[in-house]
Amino acid sequence: MNATLHGSIGFWLKKNFRNACNYLDQRLEEQGVTNSQLGVLIILWEQEGLTQKEMVHILGIQPASMTFLLRGLEQKGMIRRLQDKVDTRINRIYVTDKGLSIKQACLAIVEEGEQMIRQGFSDQEIALMLHWMRRVDANFQD
Repeated sequence: MNATLHGSIGFWLKKNFRNACNYLDQRLEEQGVTNSQLGVLIILWEQEGLTQKEMVHILGIQPASMTFLLRGLEQKGMIRRLQDKVDTRINRIYVTDKGLSIKQACLAIVEEGEQMIRQGFSDQEIALMLHWMRRVDANFQD
């Protein structure tokens, strides 16, 4: 194993994660959301009515972080929480019209970022990179 900083996989994963987050945060500013908030919106654009617990599981973040993200989106008028009709202890989360109104612009920004990441890589290299990233994730799940 190469113990130098620049020989560390973790260093490069973190550096590139920061690069992607900074790019998205800068580009998403005009839409009034952060890249972290966008992750929540994307989930809800795909499947509304999830619980906070379900969303924590999907994103793999701490419950307190999800609470913070949801509060921010609620204050911006992008989501609303409604009590479950069967189990009143549960709140389900829905996107508002305001949250839907930024969907296309945000997804276009995400696509731009994805194209930047993929630049210079063949389809085979991208498939291999995705395979490796999933394997790294699985290593932490075991």
